[in-house]
Amino acid sequence: MEENNNKKPKEEKNILDDILANAISSTQKYKEMNAGLETKKCSGCGAARPDDTNLQYCDFCGNQFY
Repeated sequence: MEENNNKKPKEEKNILDDILANAISSTQKYKEMNAGLETKKCSGCGAARPDDTNLQYCDFCGNQFY
């Protein structure tokens, strides 16, 4: 009777191992990527502003870019 009780925890562990192995193998892996947005930094407040615009003044502090 003790033998049957000893088998059950091993079976439960095997099921848990299978579940965890499946979760790890099927989890999508993400890679770091650049956003692709070029920015310029305001010399007054340090705010990042898009580089491909014709901004002459910082929207945050009013400092002139050019």
